[in-house]
Amino acid sequence: MESVVNPVSVFPSAPVCRQTDLDLSIIIPTRSERENLPVIIGKLQEVMEGRHYEIVIVDDDSEDGTWQVAEEFSHRYRNIRVIRRINRKGLSSAITEGFLLGQGEYVAVLDADLQHDHTLIGVMLDEVGDCDLVIGSRYMNQKSVPGWDSWRSRLSRAGTIMAQKLLKQDISDPMSGFFMIRRKIIQEIAPQLFEQGYKILFDILLKRPDLKVKELPYEFKARLYGTSKLTAAVIFDFADLLISRAIPSRFNFQFIRYGAVGASGVVIHLFTLYLLYVVMGLRYPVCLVFAIETAMVSNYTLNNRWTFKEHRFLGLQWWKGLFKFNLACMVGNALNLVIGWYLVEKTVPWFYASVLGIWVGTSWNYLSNRFFTWGGNR
Repeated sequence: MESVVNPVSVFPSAPVCRQTDLDLSIIIPTRSERENLPVIIGKLQEVMEGRHYEIVIVDDDSEDGTWQVAEEFSHRYRNIRVIRRINRKGLSSAITEGFLLGQGEYVAVLDADLQHDHTLIGVMLDEVGDCDLVIGSRYMNQKSVPGWDSWRSRLSRAGTIMAQKLLKQDISDPMSGFFMIRRKIIQEIAPQLFEQGYKILFDILLKRPDLKVKELPYEFKARLYGTSKLTAAVIFDFADLLISRAIPSRFNFQFIRYGAVGASGVVIHLFTLYLLYVVMGLRYPVCLVFAIETAMVSNYTLNNRWTFKEHRFLGLQWWKGLFKFNLACMVGNALNLVIGWYLVEKTVPWFYASVLGIWVGTSWNYLSNRFFTWGGNR
């Protein structure tokens, strides 16, 4: 895949709307929020009347034309600017670009879908003068978010607990997407922030554990229009952030991701083998073939979505990628099969024989997939 230029369109041009006495820049990152955007802009104009502020809308070239709606508002109001990012995605990087373009002494991030309490912006601005960072917390006065199903609640709480363990401050909602901070702090740490993912606040707190923080409780509301952006990719991006902050940069980050996926494949491999060989009593070579392929499909799916996500296969190409993945792993799987079978025949316990076979094939599989399977999709 050829590299492409990532242009940015700004409406109106910066000189037209440059102001020097702004207290606050409100950053609204958008992706397919055409219906929500007019509502949140109207509400902000009401609650922020009399304040010296601007709104910076950062849109990742939404398919529904959100950037066009935003551009219309930028011509109607002098305190609204729009960044349309081409061939570039990612909430954290969008927020960072908005922060850097903002001209206020303080910058705040607010979702366009009205799930954040926009009426709290003024209060946050009044409070931030006594600290460095004000966080809108979903969990300050409650343990769960009303209206969320059990899966999303557990996922959010698990992520929050992991984040709290890594931070040096007692913060109830370090994963919040609603906060206000001094712009000069962002200017200092912007080059160090993780560009992918949805949890930029957590990254800021990791980079600057010395910040004076204040939390304000608010009720996280239901989305007005559109669908939630919480997908498997969000989970993978958060995992990337945790790994990147926990592991020195000299390590091969991609290989670590591949290894993590491989570890999940080991569990699937051994469970399938146990089910077929121990429980059902089928012949070991047959069981081993099924176990290997089951783990292969799982590993390919996760590697395609995470390890090599920049070059992932989509649509019908997914099956092409699966074929190439199996082909690339053929030697490694052959080694896995031969070693495992040989050791079992030599009375080595099936568990240890299988683990050794998996270990031998891992390095070969990583290199062959990096350069053969996903290497041709660059």
